[in-house]
Amino acid sequence: MKPISNNQRLSILLVTLLVSILVPFSKQDDSLFGQFFSLLIIAAIIYVVRPLTKNRVVLRRWLQGCGYGLFLLTFLVGQGKVPVWAGYAGLSLVIAFYTSILVLLMVHLFSKGSMNEKLLAAINFYFLTGITFGFLYTLVGLLVPGAFSLPSSSTLDWPVFVYFSFINLTTLGYGDITPIAPIAKSLVVLEATIGVLSPTVMIARFIRPTLSE
Repeated sequence: MKPISNNQRLSILLVTLLVSILVPFSKQDDSLFGQFFSLLIIAAIIYVVRPLTKNRVVLRRWLQGCGYGLFLLTFLVGQGKVPVWAGYAGLSLVIAFYTSILVLLMVHLFSKGSMNEKLLAAINFYFLTGITFGFLYTLVGLLVPGAFSLPSSSTLDWPVFVYFSFINLTTLGYGDITPIAPIAKSLVVLEATIGVLSPTVMIARFIRPTLSE
């Protein structure tokens, strides 16, 4: 059987990220489906990114450790067998997990490889940035009461904050959710800056080989 190429793995990762964004808007995260779906997303991401860490043993072990830890925490939280702080630990672990993948994608973008691979890595990086900041906003919203001004019908859950995250990343700024606490404002500024600069950096990365020919 022919092994899966990096292009195919990055394509699977992109589909996985898109599904993880879209599905939670219609399903409750604390439902049985939500728990199973979270575990499935984590498993898919580990499967896809592991071969990309072939020459990066430390990063591979870190991602595996975070992934297995998330498996355990997600399962135990779903069973109601852990204290409240475990939910915060799980969020922190998710953020660390996705941040590591962001680093991996950025390294892959600037390494040797086909232009298709680099393009897929850049697209994955952009979507994963929005997802990671969604988790960051969720954690801040839970740890700092009143950190965000939300519409009366909204709750402090990830689907609301991933929407807020992509609004910031694309610099649309609808204004229905407003950062209040200093830490929230700092994260918004950081994400908006990444949203503006990352396409510029990536375009320059694609153009540079052409100019050097």
